[in-house]
Amino acid sequence: MMCKVLIFSCISVMLMTAAYGAPLSPPPEKGDILRTLITDLKILEKSFNKIHLDFYTPNERQECSHQILQCYLTEMAILEHEIDDDGADNLKNIQKNLQELMKQMPEGTGCKACEAYDKKKFPAFHQELNNFLISMLK
Repeated sequence: MMCKVLIFSCISVMLMTAAYGAPLSPPPEKGDILRTLITDLKILEKSFNKIHLDFYTPNERQECSHQILQCYLTEMAILEHEIDDDGADNLKNIQKNLQELMKQMPEGTGCKACEAYDKKKFPAFHQELNNFLISMLK
């Protein structure tokens, strides 16, 4: 009888944990997210010739990391309409990882709005994002 109670208790705790969204594993490390993002961006390079839009491209560094990541994430949403089906999953991974990385960054004060940055073509936007992620990795 005692064994059944113990088993039932364990199952109840697992179901409650899953139902309320408690993480069953620790969040990924910042360095792991950054390396994954950099790898995914290399895959996205294949789309350079297909994308002819201009994107607000932040060029600041660490002080405003949260805001800069938000700007890049916002601009990535525009790509959803420009990228082919092959790159859609890759783009979703990039967006998900940018969101996860933002959770780990403190919000800065006095940071520029995204629209305050210059607009650049996709290759330059891509390169700036890649450089920013590499600088965060150091």
